[in-house]
Amino acid sequence: MTGSYTEVQRRAANQIWGAAGHYDFEPMFLAIHSQENRPDFYMNLVIGLAYKYFGQKTLTELFVRWQGDSRQQMLDDLAWLYIEQIVYKLEIPIRPALEEVRMDYAEAFFAGEYKLSRQEWMSKNQLVYTLQSARWSRVSGRKLPVMTPFEKKLLLALTPENKVSQEEIIEKLVSIYKTFYLFDGKKHIRKPLMLHFTGTAARLLTRIMPAQLVKTDRVVVMRSSQADSSQNGIMQNKSSSHMILKKEETDHAYIENCFGRSLYSKQELARTEKELCKGNHAGCHVWFTDGKYIPKEKISAENRYLRNQAQLQMERNRIYYYKNQKLYQSIITQLSSQIRNCMMVHQQPDILPGRSGRLDPARVWRSEYVMDDRVFHANYEEKKPLFTVDLLLDASASRLQYQEMIAAQGVILSESLQACHIPVRVSEFCSVRGYTVLRILKAFEEKKSDDVFRYFATGWNRDGLVMREMNELLRSHSGSADRHLLILLTDAEPNDSFRIQSSEQFPFGKDYGDEAAVNDTAAEVRALQRKGICVSAVFMGTDAGALKAEIICGKEYTRIQEVGQLARAAGLLIQKEISKIDL
Repeated sequence: MTGSYTEVQRRAANQIWGAAGHYDFEPMFLAIHSQENRPDFYMNLVIGLAYKYFGQKTLTELFVRWQGDSRQQMLDDLAWLYIEQIVYKLEIPIRPALEEVRMDYAEAFFAGEYKLSRQEWMSKNQLVYTLQSARWSRVSGRKLPVMTPFEKKLLLALTPENKVSQEEIIEKLVSIYKTFYLFDGKKHIRKPLMLHFTGTAARLLTRIMPAQLVKTDRVVVMRSSQADSSQNGIMQNKSSSHMILKKEETDHAYIENCFGRSLYSKQELARTEKELCKGNHAGCHVWFTDGKYIPKEKISAENRYLRNQAQLQMERNRIYYYKNQKLYQSIITQLSSQIRNCMMVHQQPDILPGRSGRLDPARVWRSEYVMDDRVFHANYEEKKPLFTVDLLLDASASRLQYQEMIAAQGVILSESLQACHIPVRVSEFCSVRGYTVLRILKAFEEKKSDDVFRYFATGWNRDGLVMREMNELLRSHSGSADRHLLILLTDAEPNDSFRIQSSEQFPFGKDYGDEAAVNDTAAEVRALQRKGICVSAVFMGTDAGALKAEIICGKEYTRIQEVGQLARAAGLLIQKEISKIDL
């Protein structure tokens, strides 16, 4: 999706695609001169050739090996030094001019040294710089820099003279890293020094120092502009960062006060939890709500503050939408027209005999011999909806900076489907204190989409359990059609603070995240599909996440680069499903 690229990034991507010989992938890396803000032609050529010879899947698997490691940047740089040598050897017989381009790059490497600031020099990894300097000195015919025996051996290993195949590259590079004690195959994440303060000290420090909000088991509603996507956590305004919610008498009461009443009675909820909260979700809880609160004479100041913040976020969502109303109305018109046309193409209306319409030659004789004047075709349009759509929005804290946009896109899709007489339900989900909350923003029977503006993000996301909840919801509130399409907005990174309890598969238990959570979600999606429910996903995330999205949904997902593409992407998924239905 090049729409999210800047002009310089688009030029860099085009150089990569041109070298690769195809355009059907999103490059993991773009080479751009930071000082001059222009694409680095040779390194973009190398990146493109890497995709050409090794393929997207292999490259993604390679760099994902150490993604998140404390030395990721160094390992990435050394990997490209290794790959550059390989693809140059492979391509030079086909493209002799590559030698001159490579020489120019080597000269530019040393010319650029004089433009670096002291801060840029200090930020360089000494090992990487020494090896790069040695590589480009050799290419340009310069004298090699002074190197230790370790650096000489490593450079030799990263400069293979023989061809390295697609099947070999991951194993060989990881083996080199292990030999030189650079990476042992396990990610080592550097843990920051953390000091825990409570009470008066905490309130004082959060007022005078920058504060960072990370995912916890407390509910915090905050505006999108307070979220800083460049940080590992979410930045919060320091003047209110000390505002947290006190623990309720029970987690049950806490969830109810935060998200709204349960749609199930205590007995029904207990029965449902017994059915759903087992296996990887043993010990967890579920909560189905429409977001409406039980009237109470008194609520705590913290709960009142939370509800006020939720109300303010709803108003921000509404203002954002109506600020761009003309654009969004145009998108609704286009999207509903596309869906309606797709339905007309694939729909075969029932043809009944009638007294007007198109003449049916095969029935003309009936008028003369049996006095039956119903000799015309009369089309009968079926009024019952052909299928329903569930739009399920990830509302975990990872979506904080997109709240207004996600709410707007939910309204757009809801209004488009309503215009086509397709029942749509819009829900959001998150997990807090072991409760996976499924909050219905708009029910099937509701004609207006205003309540979608109630969307707000907080907490974690236990995707596997919410898939079970959707199965339960479709069983009890399936709508007015026999076929169902579930569209999930996801980053393919299920993650929850509540661990998987010890079992035969995980004797010591396991964190709900990474591979275990992805496989669990994939299993629950397959369970829904076996019951005839069409499950598709709109994915927004990293290349590594794209592999996880494919594990979860197979080929039934579409990738977007920004939240503003959600409605159109979901519309394409809907049209795809319509074409499969024998209408």
